[in-house]
Amino acid sequence: MKAAWWHRYGVIAAVLLLGTANAWAKGVQLLVSNVQAQQRPGTTLVDVTYDLETIGDLPVWVSLFLSTDSGASYPNLCHTVSGDVGSGVLPGTVRHIVWDAATDFPGFSSTTCRLRVTADDAPNLAAFAYIPPGTFDMGSPTTELTRLANEALHQVTLTHGFYAQGTEVTNQQYMELAQWAYDNGYATATASAVSDNMDGSTRLLKSLGSGTEMTFTNGVFSCVNPDKPVLYATWYGAAAFCDWLSLRQGLTRAYSHATWQCNAGSPYTAAGYRLPTEAEWEYACRAGSQTTFNTGSCLVSGTDANFDGLYYPYPGCPSGTQIFTAVPVGTYPANGFGLHEMHGNVAEWCNDWYGNAYGGTVTNPTGPGSGGNVVIRGGDWSRRANSCRSAARGYTSQIIADYLTGFRPVRSAN
Repeated sequence: MKAAWWHRYGVIAAVLLLGTANAWAKGVQLLVSNVQAQQRPGTTLVDVTYDLETIGDLPVWVSLFLSTDSGASYPNLCHTVSGDVGSGVLPGTVRHIVWDAATDFPGFSSTTCRLRVTADDAPNLAAFAYIPPGTFDMGSPTTELTRLANEALHQVTLTHGFYAQGTEVTNQQYMELAQWAYDNGYATATASAVSDNMDGSTRLLKSLGSGTEMTFTNGVFSCVNPDKPVLYATWYGAAAFCDWLSLRQGLTRAYSHATWQCNAGSPYTAAGYRLPTEAEWEYACRAGSQTTFNTGSCLVSGTDANFDGLYYPYPGCPSGTQIFTAVPVGTYPANGFGLHEMHGNVAEWCNDWYGNAYGGTVTNPTGPGSGGNVVIRGGDWSRRANSCRSAARGYTSQIIADYLTGFRPVRSAN
C-alpha cells in the first residue's frame, strides 16, 4: 500500500495511509487497497482514494480512522467526511473520500499521524449519531411531578463528543456479531447461552433458546424478530458486544474482561465502542431539552414512545395505548440528536455503577468506583410514564438477563 504524508498546514508531510478490511459474516472476504491521500492546496481538506473489492460485489460500510501515535492505535473516527464512506459503498477502483481535517481536529498538527480506511460488510448496523460536547442540567427540578430523591438537579459538563447508535441493538445485530465472535474464538455458545472467552472470563453474556428470540444449533446462530431490540443480554453481554464491534473494526477494545472496567476507569478516552456513562445517556436523551421528556411536558404512548400509557400516563397528560411487548427499533420519532426510543421500549444498560450520591457541578462523571448494581435508563414497554422521564434512574444487577432490558453502544469522538 502506498504511503502519503500530510501536515495540518501546508504541503504533504507525515501521514502513512493504511488500508484494512474486516469481515462481518463468516466466509466473506473484503479487500481495501491502493490507499492514497492528498491535501488540497491552501485548505485543510484531504482527498483519500482507495480500491475496494468484495465477494459478490456487495455494498459495505466504509470508515476512516486517524492515529496520532504513529499507527499504534486508531482511536479517532473521522466524522466530517463525504463521498464513498459510511453505509452502502459499492466496490470499485478509485473510491473517493473527502475529509475536513480541521473540523474534526481543530488546530491539529503532528508528524506522527496515520489514516486507516476500513471496510465492513455490516449493513445492519444502524447509523451512529454524533453527540457534541456540552454542559447541561442533569436530574430533575423539585417541581417535576413523580420525581425521586435520587435525581438531584446538578450541572454536568461533557468535554468529549461521542457517537451513539441511533437505535437500540437489534436481534439481528447481536446475532451476527455473536456469530463473528464465536467464529473468531471470543465467545463460546451452547443451545442455552453465549458465554465470554476473553481474559479467562466465562461470564454469561446472553441467554438463548425458547422465548429469547435467538437460538444456536450446530455452530450457527439464528433469530426471529430481527428488527426488535435484543433481550436477555446481561450487562456483561452488552459490554462484550461493544468489544466485539471494536475488535471487528480493528480498534482497541474498551473493556478488560478480567475486571470489566472500561478503559481502566476512564471511559471518556476509550478508543473502542462501549456503553454510555449515565451522564452521556441523559445528555443524549435530552438532546438539548430540559423538560420532563425530550418531547416536552408529556409523553404519549403509541405516538411518542412504547410504555404503559393506557393505565399510567404522566399526570396531566393524555392516556394512550399499551402494546405489552417491545416494538421494532425506529418505530417512534427520533429526538433532536437523531436517537430513537430513548424513552420506553426497553431499558438500556449504562456503564456506571449505581449510587445514591448524585449532585454537584461535575465534569465527565463516571459514577461510583464500585457497587452492587449498575445503572439502567429510559424505562421500558411495561413501565409507567414516570419511569420513562429523562431524569428517571433505574438500576439492576449486572448478571440479570431479562425481557425488559437492552442497550445501545457509543464511542468517544475525540
